Amino acid sequence: MAKSKGKKRLRILVRLSMRSKAGRAMTTGILRYAATHPQLELNIAETGNEADSIPGYGDWRPDGVIMHSREAIDSVVAGAKAAVFLHSDPPHNWRGLPCGFVFCDDAAAGRIAASHLLRRNLRHFGYFGSLHRTLWSEARHEAFAEAIRDAGMPEPSVFGIEPPYDLSKQRKALAEWVRGLPKPCGILASSDWPAKQILDICREEDISVPELVQVIGIDNEEYVCEQSVPTLTSIEPDFEGGGYEAMRMLHAMLLGRRVPAKPSLYGIRGIVERRSTRDDRGTARIVNLALDFIHLHATSGATAADAVKAAGCSPSLLQRYFKKALGRTVIQEIQRVRLEKACRLLRHSETPISEIGPLCGYEDEIYLKLLFRRAYGKSMREFRREARR
Repeated sequence: MAKSKGKKRLRILVRLSMRSKAGRAMTTGILRYAATHPQLELNIAETGNEADSIPGYGDWRPDGVIMHSREAIDSVVAGAKAAVFLHSDPPHNWRGLPCGFVFCDDAAAGRIAASHLLRRNLRHFGYFGSLHRTLWSEARHEAFAEAIRDAGMPEPSVFGIEPPYDLSKQRKALAEWVRGLPKPCGILASSDWPAKQILDICREEDISVPELVQVIGIDNEEYVCEQSVPTLTSIEPDFEGGGYEAMRMLHAMLLGRRVPAKPSLYGIRGIVERRSTRDDRGTARIVNLALDFIHLHATSGATAADAVKAAGCSPSLLQRYFKKALGRTVIQEIQRVRLEKACRLLRHSETPISEIGPLCGYEDEIYLKLLFRRAYGKSMREFRREARR
């Protein structure tokens, strides 16, 4: 096949860790963007350590680089035309360099966690921060605390790890902090691993979860959340959307557009509720069975009747429990889940609007557009245009 003329291929080096869900999902977003831009030539070189140096590629020199460590700055010095930091605190010396930045909307994660715990009628809260007091952890804490204060509740208690790090001392201090919190209480951890530590300590101290302590993590690393006891509720950032945005930003910079003045933020896909914040007794169990089914199958065309079967009760009973617990009907919850997916596709994909309906569980495009305008006060086309702006 003859090569297309007049289009210079742009070489992109991607250096992300595949050990985490974040790195794998971000790489998926990068590949999704590249799949529709054939002039981009990717080289995905996994990194296992932030200190890893960029390997030699002989005559293959990258035009642009996507990384999550200080390597991005080194790559610019080494000759790449532009670089994008993805999912990382910015280094102190980044200003003035041809670098773009794509971060998680950490404040949104904190607000979502606060909203979830406040709905449980809790009056006491805590935050377990990261080891190095990173900017992303501080942003999550500040937004979480602000939302708690705005609800008229006392300031959340904070537990932080002070250097030098000592596992034994830290666990003892953490156990003392959890014991001392007024109960019942809700705790947000900066990520899933510290959230699991709290659950482990609650088991050791015989503190009932979720009756006395409710715990939320961030990242939704399934292998951590599903193996915790009890299973861990977690907030899932839109990592794939972040990778897509990083690739879009880098491509624009390589085509001569100016470096964005501010970092770009990727959003939150939602909260995946598990046993650490969920009471599975009585009516709550019936509602949760239906909710789990809806969140998994609504966008595949599942109906309210299907949700009733999953809950194992009569339609009238499920509707009554649903309305009492959530303030909305089963059908309204199905529509909410479907419309949220439509919003994600409009924000983070090139999927034509005419093809979004079947991906969200709607075969009738006109009906989807009517529901969308009723829910958001604008057309799907206007929503996509504003989101990209």
